[in-house]
Amino acid sequence: MNIFTNNADFYPTPDEVINTMMMGENFIGKTILEPSAGKGNIVDWLKKNGAGKVIACEKDANLKKLLNGKCEMIADDFLTVSSEQISHVDYIVMNPPFSEGAKHILHAFEIAPAGCTIIALCNSESINQGWERNTTKEKLKETIDLYGCEEFLGRVFDNAERKTNVHVSMIKLYKEGEGQDEFEDYLFSDEDDTLNANETEGLVQYNVVRDMVNRYVAAVKLFDETMAAAEKINSVACFGGNKDGYLPVRFAVVNASNNVVHISRQQYKKELQKYYWRRIFGKLNMEKYATQKLREQINKFVELQTNVPFTMHNIYQVLNMVIQTTGQRMNTAILEAFDLICSFSDENSTAGEKWKTNANYMVNRKFIVPYMTSYDPKWPRDYLYLEYGGMANRMEDVCKALCFITGKNYDCVGSLDYFVRDNKLVWGKTFEWGFFRCKGFKKGTMHFEFKDEEVWMKFNREVAKQRGWVLPKKKCV
Repeated sequence: MNIFTNNADFYPTPDEVINTMMMGENFIGKTILEPSAGKGNIVDWLKKNGAGKVIACEKDANLKKLLNGKCEMIADDFLTVSSEQISHVDYIVMNPPFSEGAKHILHAFEIAPAGCTIIALCNSESINQGWERNTTKEKLKETIDLYGCEEFLGRVFDNAERKTNVHVSMIKLYKEGEGQDEFEDYLFSDEDDTLNANETEGLVQYNVVRDMVNRYVAAVKLFDETMAAAEKINSVACFGGNKDGYLPVRFAVVNASNNVVHISRQQYKKELQKYYWRRIFGKLNMEKYATQKLREQINKFVELQTNVPFTMHNIYQVLNMVIQTTGQRMNTAILEAFDLICSFSDENSTAGEKWKTNANYMVNRKFIVPYMTSYDPKWPRDYLYLEYGGMANRMEDVCKALCFITGKNYDCVGSLDYFVRDNKLVWGKTFEWGFFRCKGFKKGTMHFEFKDEEVWMKFNREVAKQRGWVLPKKKCV
């Protein structure tokens, strides 16, 4: 049986793409709909990873035979499925026909029950407007903007079971509840404001998070009546009626720049969620673990996750993810520092400027890092000045990683930039910062020397351990 015959839209989802789709979601014990099940790749993944019940649709008669015994079939054509048939599902996970992706995703969102999450692949052209007006695309784009997010995945079917060079995007939509049910999973409390009470490193107190959630929920609940009251006050106060329109004082919504804006309830929720996610990460008090990569990941997370419900459960899932991956980030920082320093070895043919002080197989106890300092003879400075956007952040990441593997408190080390500015250090003069003796030069380089031989060896041992290398034995004197 040729399952690809007469089915131009059938592209089985590769495992690595499914892993990307499911990342960060909890399917254990949940009821999930797969609206275009194909031969069952997504169904198999869900059952293997603890889904409680999987229901599906599939039009192709040949493919339906392959699904026998795997899941419950509720219809052939997903576009005929009604909301009553899937009122109990927690997730809709789909790789719909590329030619009808937008139509299938919009139908899924329309019939999905309150609280349902929709995860879908689609041809990237489904969400690119192009030159011609397309109302379906416009509606999908608007739905994503208001209720979810999109991520460009690229040509992820290049090496699939059935190949295509189509660019693919992933869409996540979150179907909100209505009326009283909207905040069913939120927690409430009459406790005092504890927003500024947390000083614990790496932790956010339970009542602090609860207070943030309560404030968010209360603000959203008040939005409708507040906007209605403002409109009513303006209307009553305006003597000439709406035709006149002039009022010396008017109730309105203003943004952070004090500009009057027109905002919908959904837009207000998005901005408020973005604000609170940033406050949550601020309350982590984890600067000692916040490498440059983590800061980039946090910024990306906040932008992409503004539609994820701001619930206690979701907040703690995110915090747990950050804490659990600290070791992995620090290992990455160590490897990146190693590669950076060794790349400027005199023996490394790929290096631009290079020095014999740096080795190409291990980090020497003394090494040189370029692009650290900034000096312009036209505007001479008497004191050391770090280059903006240079390698200083990378060296701070190295110091954070060394703190992690040695158990030293990064708060006792602090930022190299602040240290240099606060102490007015002289060009070419040795100073101590963190684990290093340092010396900055006007040509842009900075010389580093590990103060402690054991820390130096530990750094190289960590790299060797991760890379599977054997370091040369220390020579006996």
